[in-house]
Amino acid sequence: MGTIKNIAILGAGIMGLYSAYELLHATNHAKVNITLYDPLGLKAHNASWMAGGMLAPYSEIEHMDMRWVEAGLSSIEQWRENRLDCGFAQSGSLLIAHPEDRHALERFATHLPQDIQARKAPQEVEPALPAKFKSGLFLQEEAHIEPRRAIAALSNFIANEVSVLERAAEPEQIDADIIIDCRGLGASTTNLRGVKGEIAIVRNPDFTLSRPVRLMHPRYPLYIVPRPNNVFMIGATIIESDEGKHVSLRSSMELLSALYSLHPSFGEAEIIELSAGIRPAYPDNLPRIEVEDRIIRANGLFRHGFLFSPLMARAIADHIQGKDNEHWTLLTHGQKTNKPDNQRAA
Repeated sequence: MGTIKNIAILGAGIMGLYSAYELLHATNHAKVNITLYDPLGLKAHNASWMAGGMLAPYSEIEHMDMRWVEAGLSSIEQWRENRLDCGFAQSGSLLIAHPEDRHALERFATHLPQDIQARKAPQEVEPALPAKFKSGLFLQEEAHIEPRRAIAALSNFIANEVSVLERAAEPEQIDADIIIDCRGLGASTTNLRGVKGEIAIVRNPDFTLSRPVRLMHPRYPLYIVPRPNNVFMIGATIIESDEGKHVSLRSSMELLSALYSLHPSFGEAEIIELSAGIRPAYPDNLPRIEVEDRIIRANGLFRHGFLFSPLMARAIADHIQGKDNEHWTLLTHGQKTNKPDNQRAA
C-alpha cells in the first residue's frame, strides 16, 4: 500500500478527540486529511462529558494489575505535557473511610505496593474533612483534570485542522486509508456491554478540597472531585445496564446521602446537575485496541476513558507510522498485528 493520506475517526468522545490531537502532532499538521464523524458533533454530551476526570491508576488497582497501573502513570505524563487548558493538577488523591468501614480501607491497602502507601491523617491532606475520619491513604502520583474543559480544549485545537462531519457512518461506507473506530457502544464490535454511571454536580461554598477524595464503603463507595468556585462533581453508582440515561430516585438518594455523610455542610449545597452516561466495557473492564485490515478499533474504556485515551491515541499514531510503541502489546492484549506495509502518515 502507498502513503497514508486520509484517516477517518469515528466518534467524538475523549478517545476520538485525543486520537485526532495525537495524529495532528504525529503528522506535523500537514499532508494527511483527517475526518471526524459524530452525529452530535464536537463537545457532545456523551459519556465522556459525564466523566469525573480522575487520573487515578493506583485507585483502580483492585481491578487492574501493575502493568496497567504503570501504563496509567505514563498517560498522566502525557496529560501533563500536552499544554492544553484541561485543568490538569497532579496533587494526588486521598482515600478515606468512616470508622465502621475502616476494614474496606485496610483491604484496599493490601493491594498497593509498599513504597507508595502513604498513610496520613486525612486532615493533614484536606483540612476541611471532619475529625471523624481517622485514617487515610494519600496517593501522591495521581492526578485529575476537568473533563468538559478538556473536551473543549481538544475540540478547539482540532477544529481548524480536522474536517468534522455531524453524521453517523460505518467503516464500510468510508473511503479512507485508515479508520479509527472510537464509537463506544455504537461501534461495529462484539463482546461489549454498557455500564451506567450516575453523577451529581453541586456547589458548596462552605467546603473546600484540593484533590479528589474517595470514600471507601462496602456498598456505597463515593468519589468527590473538586472544580473551581466551590463546585464538586460526585459519582458513586455503577449499574450493569445500557438502557436509560436518567438518574433514578434510589441512586440519587444514595449518592446524595453518602455525600452528606462526608460533610454536613452538603445538606445546604446547591444541586447544579444530576446526570447519567453509558460507558462501554469488555468483560475484563480493560480497554483494548484491535486491528483488522484498515480498521483500528479503540474501545472498552469503561471508567478509564480520560486515564487511558492519551496512551491509546499515541500507540495508534505510532502504529500508523510504523513505529514501535512500548505499550502496544498491553493495549492490544497480545493480538498479533502487523505494521502497515509500506504505509506512513505523510
